[in-house]
Amino acid sequence: MANPIRQKEIDERVGKFADKFWGAFQMTENGRVKSTILLYSFCLCWVLLAVYGGCFALLNPWLDGLLSGSALPVWLISLVEALAPAAAGTAAASLVWLLPGDKRLLPAGYLWLTLLMLACLIGLIMLMGWENAGLVLQFFGMFVLAPLALGLSSSLLAYYLYWKKSPVPKIRHGLGKGSENL
Repeated sequence: MANPIRQKEIDERVGKFADKFWGAFQMTENGRVKSTILLYSFCLCWVLLAVYGGCFALLNPWLDGLLSGSALPVWLISLVEALAPAAAGTAAASLVWLLPGDKRLLPAGYLWLTLLMLACLIGLIMLMGWENAGLVLQFFGMFVLAPLALGLSSSLLAYYLYWKKSPVPKIRHGLGKGSENL
C-alpha cells in the first residue's frame, strides 16, 4: 500500500511544477508573455514540422522514381530517401539562424519538436498495439528520427559555436556610492 502522506507530498510537488510551467505561458500585468522563448519556440516547432513535411513530400517521389530501377540494396535506397529530405529540411530550417534575435530559438524549437514526436510515437504504439510496433518504429526511424537527429545536432552545434565565440560581458566595479570599500 502506498503511503498517503508521501503521495500527498508528491502531488503537491507535481502541482507546483505544473503551475510554474504553465505560468510561463501566461501574461504579465502589462499584457506581455512571461517567457517569449517558450512561446516562440513552440510556434517554430510547427514551422519546422511543415518544412520537413514539405521536403519529404517534394523529394521522396522524385527520389523513389530515380532510385527504384537501380541495383542498389533496399536499405541503401531507404537510407537515401530518409537522409536527403532530412538534410534539405535542415538546411532550410537553418535559415532561422540568420534572423536577428535570441539564438536559443532554433535549438528550443527542435526540443519542442522532439517532445511532440515522442508523444506521437507513444500514441501510435498505444493505438496500433505492440504487435505492430515494428512498423511504427520503422516509420518513425525513416521519417522522424533522421530530421530530428540532423536538425537538433546541427542547431545545438551552431548555438555552441555561437556561445563560445560571443564575448563575455565585463563586470565593472566602482560605479556606485560606497564602492570605495570593494
